[in-house]
Amino acid sequence: MKKKSMKAFSGIVVIAILITGLLLATPFGTVSAYTEGNGGPGGRNGSGGGTGSGVTGTGVALTPLTDAEKEALSEAILEEYGALNLYNSVIAEFGNVFPFYRIVRSEQQHVNALINQATKYGVTVPENPGMTSDVTFNSISDACAAGSAAEIADAALYDELKLVTTHSDILQVYTTLQNASLNSHLPAFQACE
Repeated sequence: MKKKSMKAFSGIVVIAILITGLLLATPFGTVSAYTEGNGGPGGRNGSGGGTGSGVTGTGVALTPLTDAEKEALSEAILEEYGALNLYNSVIAEFGNVFPFYRIVRSEQQHVNALINQATKYGVTVPENPGMTSDVTFNSISDACAAGSAAEIADAALYDELKLVTTHSDILQVYTTLQNASLNSHLPAFQACE
């Protein structure tokens, strides 16, 4: 009987040691991304775009943005609003035509990713000004040419914004959005010109 009791006691001790080791290996202050509204690393953060900040609940202090970085982030948001508004105006004029119906969803994700960064760093998010002038096109081909020009302008802007940005998370967002403009949106618009 003593051997059985000793084996059971040994098993309990081993389990207790393993549990203690796991608890000690988990950093204090860490909160599950699931329990924090899926806003952790790669979490949805409400946008469905996988652009979670990765800092929710970790207690990690953020390095403040410089004034130039704040201005750059606002400028990026306004640029993406401009593309989104242009593509929505094409859809309003011609209906849900390719590639606009697909790219307009992507542009909304771009806006959301930038707004997530602005919110994370406490930057005031600019309002979407809407279309600043009436735009009409003679054909879908003309609208696609305008889309190409908008994507080229977006990509060029991100080159400028990267020069004044030091925060790696914001640089990653800029690079991802620039790549989408050059490698996905621009070829789609060029194909329909």
